[in-house]
Amino acid sequence: MSLIDITHPLSRATAPWPGDTPFNFEFVQRMRYGASCNVGRFTSGIHSGTHMDAPLHYNDTGAPIDRVDLDILIGPAHVFLAQDRAILTREIFAGLDGRATPRVLVRTNHCDDKTQFPARIPTLAPDVPAWLGAQGVRLIGLDLPSVDQTDDPTMQIHRRLEAADILILENLDLRAAEPGVYELIALPLKIAGAEGSPIRAVLRRT
Repeated sequence: MSLIDITHPLSRATAPWPGDTPFNFEFVQRMRYGASCNVGRFTSGIHSGTHMDAPLHYNDTGAPIDRVDLDILIGPAHVFLAQDRAILTREIFAGLDGRATPRVLVRTNHCDDKTQFPARIPTLAPDVPAWLGAQGVRLIGLDLPSVDQTDDPTMQIHRRLEAADILILENLDLRAAEPGVYELIALPLKIAGAEGSPIRAVLRRT
């Protein structure tokens, strides 16, 4: 089995969204100090590192993460390369067969250093969500912290993707994933009522 881990590690060096809770992990019990086992705890904003947005994140009546259809998060996925683009247009999805690969992943290599939160990022063109949905796409993942510009409070691309019935993965690590077709496995934690979750995402070569 050949797997490509497309998950960024979470650590104190992980840059959170400005104003959000930074990631922190610490041991509260250590065997070296006499405890019977090692026990740790962590705190973090849900949207730090590699994560999934549940519809509840951008729709107050949307589904929380524990009610997302897991079938959408496992199966054939097509990785597309889109470097040096400010706007991600339909043209980057050349060769897409959304019925055969209803999951698309976009590798921009724009902000692979997750210790720095980017001021600006590439974003999908406004017509792309509806077009992807019409092709049969059910999930999109990007190596960016958001599908919208980081300072855009309207979250218009999130909402357009929801209207097209497309789920969202963000902050993937696609550096080792060459363009092509893989099997995606990207499962969230089952956090009751949450608007998102960290995920461990991998690609399996087909």
